[in-house]
Amino acid sequence: MTLLILYSLACLDGLLCGCRTAMGRCPFIGLRSYYARALVRGFVAAQLASLAAWIALSLVFLLTPQRSLLEADLGSAARRMLWIFLPYAAAVLSALALRLLPSTDIRSASSVFLLGPFTAIRPFLMFAGVLFGIYSARLPETRLLGLFVLALMLSIEAILNRLAAHRQSRQIADLVSSERARPAKLEKGM
Repeated sequence: MTLLILYSLACLDGLLCGCRTAMGRCPFIGLRSYYARALVRGFVAAQLASLAAWIALSLVFLLTPQRSLLEADLGSAARRMLWIFLPYAAAVLSALALRLLPSTDIRSASSVFLLGPFTAIRPFLMFAGVLFGIYSARLPETRLLGLFVLALMLSIEAILNRLAAHRQSRQIADLVSSERARPAKLEKGM
């Protein structure tokens, strides 16, 4: 059950990373499909990170002679991580719920005073959650897997940011080139 909760949190984090990396980057007006695609990209990135973590976990299980001890150690570390990750997720979801209110002031305030700071502390909180989880682990495999998962989690937003910046540059170049071609078309028409 603990792994399912961690997986669900990773999926949620991926969705939010996808959305965060797309915010304010699109020069077009119709943004609903743009943000939907960003959410899908974040979700897919979380799935790829989860798959990499599952492969690493499977390899460690295949290679370790102490499978039952490793399973208990990993379970204990994962439960400790939830003590950090669940309250953070609840706080973020509560802040997002405020965005459903019809007041523009409340939505703006929730972005500035809640979602912004939650985004800023995300990497530190992930680091703290994984360290809290693996701190009292008995096996080095548990510690290494925890650090590997941390690297995967932190890389999702960085990779999505890089891809979004590339997409944004391409969109702006397309807009500029279409605007440059526009006067030439007008001159030919005259």
